Formats: sequence, C-alpha cells, structure tokens
Amino acid sequence: MKPVINNAEIYLGIDLGTTTAQTGILDKTGIPTVLPNLDGDLTTITLVSLASNPPVVGKTAKPDKFLNPAMVAALFKRYMHLEPPPVLLTSADGTEYTPLQLSAEVLHFMKRSAEKLLGITIKKAVIGAPAYFQEPARRATKQAGLIAGFEEVHVVPEPTLAATFYGLAKGENMRVAVFDFGGGTFDISILEVKKDGQIDPIAVDGDPECGGSNVDESIFQDARKLVEEKGGQLSPEKDLAEWLEVLDRCKEAKEALTHKDTAIIPLRIGNERVSMELTYQRLKELRSPIIDNLRQCCKRALEKGKLAPSQIDKVVLVGGSTRLRFIPELVTEIFGQEPAGDTDPDLAVAKGAAIIAAAYFGQPDREVIIEGRRYLASAVRPQVTIASRDLCVAAITREQDGDKSEYNVPIIPAGCKLPYQATECFTPIDAKTTRVRVKLYDGHAGEPSKDCAPLQEAEVEVQPTDQASNTDRVEFKISMDIEGLVDIKVRDRLLNKPVPITFKFQTGLSDSEIEEARKQLLRRHEKADREQ
Repeated sequence: MKPVINNAEIYLGIDLGTTTAQTGILDKTGIPTVLPNLDGDLTTITLVSLASNPPVVGKTAKPDKFLNPAMVAALFKRYMHLEPPPVLLTSADGTEYTPLQLSAEVLHFMKRSAEKLLGITIKKAVIGAPAYFQEPARRATKQAGLIAGFEEVHVVPEPTLAATFYGLAKGENMRVAVFDFGGGTFDISILEVKKDGQIDPIAVDGDPECGGSNVDESIFQDARKLVEEKGGQLSPEKDLAEWLEVLDRCKEAKEALTHKDTAIIPLRIGNERVSMELTYQRLKELRSPIIDNLRQCCKRALEKGKLAPSQIDKVVLVGGSTRLRFIPELVTEIFGQEPAGDTDPDLAVAKGAAIIAAAYFGQPDREVIIEGRRYLASAVRPQVTIASRDLCVAAITREQDGDKSEYNVPIIPAGCKLPYQATECFTPIDAKTTRVRVKLYDGHAGEPSKDCAPLQEAEVEVQPTDQASNTDRVEFKISMDIEGLVDIKVRDRLLNKPVPITFKFQTGLSDSEIEEARKQLLRRHEKADREQ
C-alpha cells in the first residue's frame, strides 16, 4: 500500500549504512515514515553485484555473493575515505567501481524504489554519515548522492539525525548520548536536545572501522582454526564462495546469541559436515578487544565534553549491532544506566533524516508530528555541527628547535562548531624558496605528522625574497562548512595576492566527472528498464 502523501515535493532521508540502508519521508500528515524498497523490505542490504548488467543491489544481489563472489561488493563504506579511491570491482564491460560508485548504485536503488512506490520524481535528499567520518568520506558520500540522480544533497551526522527523531518524540530538554554501533562503524556522540527540537552537539568520538562485522570476523577466525585442525582449509583463494558462506553463518550465530546462550555454526571439511558450537561466554572472550575500543571511545567523548557519566540523561542505541546482548551491558557499565528502550535502533536515523530533509528543502511552515507532538520544520533544522577530528597542517615548529621533523599544527580543532574558518600563517624555511609543500593531516595537535592519516598534499608557489618581512609570509585560510567539507585558499602576504596551489591528488570528483558518472549510471538502468 502506498504511503499517503500530498502533491507537495517529497524529500528523502537516507540512512546509508555499512551493511544495511533505510529510506524515510514525511507523509501527508507530517509523520516520518520508513519506505519499503522494490523488494518490499524496509531495510536494504548494502550489497552490490556486477554479475549482471546493470548492477543489482540488496536482496537481489545476495545469490551472486555465493554464485559469483568475485563480482560482488560489501562493506565498501569502510573505504570511502581513501584517496585516491581504490577500485573494488570491475564489470564485464571494463567499468571500474570505487566505493563512491558502489554507494551511488545503492542510493540510486533507494531513490528508484521510493519514486516507483510514490509515483513521483524525487530530486533532493539528506544522507546520514558517521559523525566520526573523515572529510574525504563525507565528500564522497555527498557526491555518491549526486551521481545517484539527486540534484541536491545534504550530509548530516547520523547521531544528529537519531537525536532529532528521539528528542522530538520526547519533547523534553535532555542531554543525550547516541551510541551508534552499526555493521561497520561506531560513533558515540553527546548532544544537548531542546524540547523545541533544536540539537546542540557537544562531543563526538568513534572508530570508522569498528562495527558488528568485526565481531563476525573474530568468530570466523575460530571457525577457520577448527577447519584447519581437522585437516581442511578455508581460503578466499581456494573457494571464495565457501569463505563468504561461513562468514555469513558466523554472523547468524552471533545474532542467535542475542537471545540464547549457545549457537551452532555448520561447516564442511571435504565431504564431511561438522558443526562448531559457539557459546555466549566464548563470544564475550572474542569481542573483548572490540568492547575495549568502544569503552575508550565513550570515555574520550565524555572527557571532550567535560562531563561525568551521571550528567547524561539518556543513552540512545542506534544501529542494528546494538541488539547484541553485550552492548546494553557495556552501556550500563560506562554510563551507570540502562540504554533507552523506546526507539527502534534500525529506523531512528532514517526517520530523523526524513525530518531534516523536510527542514532543509521544504516549506518552513511544514508541520512535523511525532508521537502526537507538533513542530514546524523551520524549528528543527540543524544550525551547527561539530568537527569530529583535528584538521592539522604539518609544520616544522619553532618550539622544536633543531628538530627538522614535521608536527601537527591544528587549523580546525576537534569540537569546534561548524561552519568554521581559520587563518594561519607560516614561514618558508628558506626565503629564496619558490615552492612550499602543504600537508593536511587528520590527527592531533603536537603529534608527528608521519604517524597520522594524510588528507591532502599540495604545492604552493611563492616568489623568492631577501626581505626581512618574509616572516609569516604564507597565509592559509581553511574553512569547513556545516557538512564538514574543507576548502583551502592560500595568499602571499608579502605580495598581497593569492598564489597558485596544486593538489597532489584530487579530493573526490570534479563537477564534470560527477555529471558524466551520473549520465552513465542512468543510461545503464534506463536501458534495463526499457528491456523489461
């Protein structure tokens, strides 16, 4: 049955998760509603298969995971931050797919599902991204939405979306910790929620490479060891389909332990079928390093916010992996309270995204109704986000006299409210130099830059000089917008003019590349639609 909508333009809110994704809209009455996809499911598996043309997404792609595993991609959200972007799959016609293009296929599927269900064209969307995502990953997420066919996309932190839905549903002033443990990423965000719907972020921490799939992998290593002890072999080179099949069974066993103490994992060794028993106690031992990581992230977030656990009013669970039995146990240990049990961890982000999409793109007097409480869309639009990480420039600092090593100098500090603009001035080591290298790092102040993740490297052209005023000559103006996207401008203060800057690698795609990628994607799918 189609959701009831009016003739006004509809905007999508999308939770683009590592393992699953959901789509939401506001219905005619202003209630956030999660839409089924073309398969009739509220949740889409973020799986893409190139075994057929055009690519298929979700449930339809799952058989290919075992029949043609070399042509199927999963967990690609984890690689969205890499520059240059890695090629994860190549289709039969030679088209290369990076994490960005694979995400675009998922987003296009979700867009097309909503359009066919509602009988309209949808042009604008809000897409959730982990709060602790690196800048290149946020940029790639936005560009994936544009390639998917949306004309305008806003990227909003997932915890902000979840807190928006939860806060509006409760209609109270409260300080909320959003514990977002999904299939592939983890965020812990502390936010001040106002009863009028406004969200004020306080602190964020997390790990973009820690999720429920890490638990699956730890169980899988036990299964692999058992197979090897019995004379068998689990190897992606030997049999990729079998490797993936056992990994799926490990995931199923993990989920079974949510409500029981023992699960069985069926295995095959040659022609013999065997089983491995997985107990909850063993799962607790396997997940110990993961739990320690989550615990440290939460403690850092509290320290950043200068808060004690007792100052958190509610802990809200987001992400399917929070259904694992040990997550509520961990939350109770850290925060001294059980997590709130009155929201769906799988759908809160999509519903929050639907609300924020209406606030960004719709009429300011559009009414939003949640659990009987009424709000105007204009009142719930996010005004600020916060920088999750220090954005640093590598420099040889004066304090390190005689040390020629490069250290991180923060330009945009973690925790500052976005949008934010910073200006810093640096001096070339040699006044006669003609080029200055600029290196941006995702790290912490004072750390050796070589130990941190590089975000960008560029060369700035300067004119050599003998003047004493060479001090603090090169001015960097770096801005970060509300979506966490970075822009850099460089100026020669001595000459009082902008100077040329050449980037070592391009962050994301150019406008023309986005347009061409969008045309190619749409051509592939339009041809398939005509042939059906």
